[in-house]
Amino acid sequence: MRFKRLFIFFFIGIMVLLANPGKVLAASANISVSGSPKTVVVGNRVKVTITISSSSALGSWYFDVKYDTAKLKLVSSNLETSTRSAGVVSNGTTKSKTYTLTFTTKSSGTAKVWVANSEVYGYNFNALSSSEGSYSFNIITQQQLEDSYSKNNNLKSLSVDGQELVPKFDKNTLEYSLELENGTESITISASKEDSKAVVTGTGTKTVTEGDNRFVIRVTAENGSVKDYIINAHVKELNPIELTINDEVYTVVRKSAEIPTLSTFIQTTTYIDGEEVPALQSDITGYLLIAVRDSNANMYLYKIEEDGSYTRYEETAFSGITLFIIEPKAEDIPEGYETKTELTLDDKKVTAYSSKDNPYPIVYGVNVETGKENWYSYDEEEGTLQRFENTKVMELTKMNQRLLLLVTLLSASSLVIMIFLLILVAKVKRKAEKEMK
Repeated sequence: MRFKRLFIFFFIGIMVLLANPGKVLAASANISVSGSPKTVVVGNRVKVTITISSSSALGSWYFDVKYDTAKLKLVSSNLETSTRSAGVVSNGTTKSKTYTLTFTTKSSGTAKVWVANSEVYGYNFNALSSSEGSYSFNIITQQQLEDSYSKNNNLKSLSVDGQELVPKFDKNTLEYSLELENGTESITISASKEDSKAVVTGTGTKTVTEGDNRFVIRVTAENGSVKDYIINAHVKELNPIELTINDEVYTVVRKSAEIPTLSTFIQTTTYIDGEEVPALQSDITGYLLIAVRDSNANMYLYKIEEDGSYTRYEETAFSGITLFIIEPKAEDIPEGYETKTELTLDDKKVTAYSSKDNPYPIVYGVNVETGKENWYSYDEEEGTLQRFENTKVMELTKMNQRLLLLVTLLSASSLVIMIFLLILVAKVKRKAEKEMK
């Protein structure tokens, strides 16, 4: 029915034009083509809108929609037929009509959708001059899209209102410390980013409490890569307890919640300078530990010795063994292992002893899970640590030495016997020759 009406409009329009040649193309129409998004990834969809419009009332129209078939596949369309419009208006008030087409992108490159072969008539049957629009957009691969994203996750500035960060801010320095006076309750962290497309979190007003406070300012680049800037804000204690260990001044940690947990230790308390402080106690080793901070707010654990001195306590976990590496007495160092060296175990530098006769260095320590002291042999090639049985090694060494001595004596004895036999044979031979004469 609509096509019959369109035909009638076209026929009447042509007759009017022939009868009134002076009025041809008195008005105009525009067929615009737009779309979204302007850049689309291969495999995704793009929506194209086609709008026919005129300043005067529309009567009928006809046009084709063309597109790059190598790069696009038509998914849906509300045109009268898939890629062709043949519209008729039954009233004198319609001045525009919009169509929507959806395409799936097939391959990368520049794609185009355009209008061709258009004919437009007004409601009074006069032919309208029409402009035929087009829409071009870019199709890229997923990799091209990701490569186009900014990787910049740097901060341009980082500061705390009224305070000074140590060290001075540098975009490549990721950790900073801050000393705050006792009684400070909050700080305000400000930061700006180098790239406007990046996202920064972790700024603003933050609550602080006495002791250590850690704040992470995270920068997420457009491509999703993350960089964390850390501010360690230490609020000074009121009347701190200070200890001097190896000529360095430390402050005793007085909040049990700030002391790290160790699997074989339980929380307890002890007294330093007459004041009760939190501590860690091991029923296995009998060790008593306290936590202290240095001038840069770094925390360490120290073992309280029987004589009241302090020894730095660090656990080294390796090959399923957790050790507290200690310095052995000179008389406990196995024979042949007097050469000191250094190993890296559990990312820690530890003192070891090596032997020219054995490729495996040894370390001395306490197994914190058993409380027993022992030597441990380290196989660098295999990356394993195992108990070093020095007694057996020495026995084998002595046995080898005895065997070597026995072999040497047997070899010497055999040589003497051989020489004696040769001399004896020579004498017998000479005697036999004389008798024959």
